[in-house]
Amino acid sequence: INSLADKIKFPLTKLFVVDGSKRSGHSNAYMFGFRRNKRIVLYDTLISQVTEEELCAILGHELGHWARGHTAFNFCFTQAYFGAAFFFFSLCFGSVGLVHAFGFDDSARPVPAIVSLLLFFGTLWEPVDKALTFLMTMHSRKCEYEADEYSVKLGFGQQLQSGLCKINIENLGALSPDRLYSTYHYSHPPLTERLSAMMALDSKMK
Repeated sequence: INSLADKIKFPLTKLFVVDGSKRSGHSNAYMFGFRRNKRIVLYDTLISQVTEEELCAILGHELGHWARGHTAFNFCFTQAYFGAAFFFFSLCFGSVGLVHAFGFDDSARPVPAIVSLLLFFGTLWEPVDKALTFLMTMHSRKCEYEADEYSVKLGFGQQLQSGLCKINIENLGALSPDRLYSTYHYSHPPLTERLSAMMALDSKMK
């Protein structure tokens, strides 16, 4: 893992193993940290389910998110999303018509801020949230393909495919869900679609 980090100039400072097996059989790996102080976290379940090369391939995928700037984009988008949401909430906070439309029309009793907040996010902001969620889901799926491509170009094509198959089985993932349902609800493309994309990329590189 350290050799892989050195190869792509990932500033790895610490490597942790989480005893996730105490809670479930779910496996995962992720990274966190700012600037030159990065850390990688591995679930012990992941280590036990895949080989060393498959583990490096999966980490190559995760590091692909860092290399392609996905993590920084998602962080900035999240801050912008909440900033915009609360800005528009501030414009509606004093709206008498909004609270009156839901029966809070007693002028003698001021409406609590939490009620206005729930009404705003449950009605006015809901369509915006649904649209942005769908766009971010599509962006997330695109990022997954790019991270897969990054790992394949590191030479882990076959190992990534076999590793993903193993953890998908262990995590009881759906192999071929309904296309329309998964397009809207799944932040990751179905495994079959990812495998097809990786095999096509492998063929091009040979």
